Amino acid sequence: MHLRYRLLTTIGLFGAGLILGGCTNEEEPQEPQIEVSGDFGRRPQVAFDAPIKITEPETSTIIEGEGKELEDDDPVLLSYVAYSAQSGQVIDESYASEPRAFTLTSEVSPLYEELLGESEGSRLLHLSQGTVTRPEPTIVVYDILHTRAWGETADPAEDEKSLPKVELKKDGRPKVTIPDEDPPSQLRVVTLIKGEGPQVQEGGLLTAHYTSVSWEDGKAFDSTWAENLAPPAIPFTGLIPAWQEGLSGATVGSQIMIIAPPEDAFGSDTVVFVIDLLATTKPEGSSDE
Repeated sequence: MHLRYRLLTTIGLFGAGLILGGCTNEEEPQEPQIEVSGDFGRRPQVAFDAPIKITEPETSTIIEGEGKELEDDDPVLLSYVAYSAQSGQVIDESYASEPRAFTLTSEVSPLYEELLGESEGSRLLHLSQGTVTRPEPTIVVYDILHTRAWGETADPAEDEKSLPKVELKKDGRPKVTIPDEDPPSQLRVVTLIKGEGPQVQEGGLLTAHYTSVSWEDGKAFDSTWAENLAPPAIPFTGLIPAWQEGLSGATVGSQIMIIAPPEDAFGSDTVVFVIDLLATTKPEGSSDE
């Protein structure tokens, strides 16, 4: 019998809760309930009474995001937790590690049809009766993470107006213009976009897009913004001082500009970094609370 689900609670962007259930009249037995709660981008709480019988795949939107709609060949960042529909036990998850990064194509992504047209910032509930490689029926909750900074644009301080200018292209990649003056002698950290996600902590993992620009010639010499590539996950420990000091405590969703004198960068030139903070994990062994 096909499982039919209906939304029983009002859903918001953060702190959302979802209860999926069926009709409760006397003519039809009450169908199983799956309750999902928690903030987007953090490991959700999922409650249900196992076993649950799943007869065909079904996907429901728990949180509807406001970010970019996914198109064919787009880079995707996905965090998820998967439960056995039979035992109720967690069988796989990515929230404690780096997000899964891939390109949205029908050839490589088994979730192609479910993700195509969905928006970044969304949380989805996916029911599967199993696959060839994993025949066990599963209940999966996954967050479609953003692939660019998505917080609020910050107002520059008066002394920041003489610093490099950052303009964003349509896809979010930055263009940095170096002013015609001497660089600052001290490390400068400027929040261009302020996110409200978890804080970056030493010893965790940081998923980020970045562009590195030489102050001397104004040219970008390193960037992750290659065509259709998902941003990498970087261990946040032992990095150059500009990153280690400048990003510690920064929040996911932010875009940070760091102006690093040679001793805080690579030793030969002042470097301007523009960094989009997209996801982070806590240090291994730390509490999830």
